[in-house]
Amino acid sequence: MILTITPNTALDKVIFVDDFQIGQTVRTNETVDGMGGKGAVTSWALGHLGVASTATGFCGGATGKHIEAMLTDKGAHTAFIHVAGETRLNYVIARRVDGAQGTITTAGYSVEHKDIAALEECISNLLPQAKFMLCGGSMPVGMPPNWYVNIIHEARHHKVTILADVSGQYMEPTFGALPDIIKPNEHEAEALLGRSICTLDEAAEAARALQSRGIPAVIITMGHKGAAAATPAGAFIMPPVPVQAVNTAGAGDSFNAGLIMGLSAGQDWPIALKQATATATASVLTPATGAVRSEDVAKILPNVIVQLV
Repeated sequence: MILTITPNTALDKVIFVDDFQIGQTVRTNETVDGMGGKGAVTSWALGHLGVASTATGFCGGATGKHIEAMLTDKGAHTAFIHVAGETRLNYVIARRVDGAQGTITTAGYSVEHKDIAALEECISNLLPQAKFMLCGGSMPVGMPPNWYVNIIHEARHHKVTILADVSGQYMEPTFGALPDIIKPNEHEAEALLGRSICTLDEAAEAARALQSRGIPAVIITMGHKGAAAATPAGAFIMPPVPVQAVNTAGAGDSFNAGLIMGLSAGQDWPIALKQATATATASVLTPATGAVRSEDVAKILPNVIVQLV
């Protein structure tokens, strides 16, 4: 079983505009719903590709029920803890003329001790059946920044492969728990290392430096610049595959989906990284955040380069 954990779920409302300026009325000719919250996006992307997963975390209100229905519709199993308040909304504003976009995130629910205890019990019940676990995203108000640490230790006890994709105040304690794989972007890796990362070669060196801290595999994503990885099989760079992006939100989470697909199927690291890169690239071709078409992945795969460095 693939288990994804999303304490701070969200719904992405993707709004396509010709232009946007403060003080002017902006009309849109397309609005779509996509998934938000790293773990939930990963489960949704996996579902689009025909791979089942179990998604847990918190959700609240009508928006929370909506994202549950979206996940179930794509074949994911859901085990969310329902809390008071509403799952947050992300408004992704995408400009058609050049692909530029920005995101406005609203505040969501807060959680209480009883909610956290219920989620921990849920995860404890699921871990014995899990093969792969993704810890993703931020925390709602009421959760401590180091909450993932005990979850990672428990998952390791069950010999579950752990991928952590977190940022901000949650990054240091989570990475300090030494998950099997971490996937910071270049800005998050810069914060961890205290140095700038501008090129794929620099990202590969940064991944090696983070790997030396005791984490078996480190992947640094750089958006349109590509990605780099330091793995047990060596260090690799993955240059970008040129495409005309429609919506870039959730590309990193789709990368996670492709990587988990590959590693769970027993692929070696270069092939799994190739699958991850193709999946991330395919995700930017669809309007909805986290939606991936398997035919797009198949077309992109032959063009992906995974280079040993």
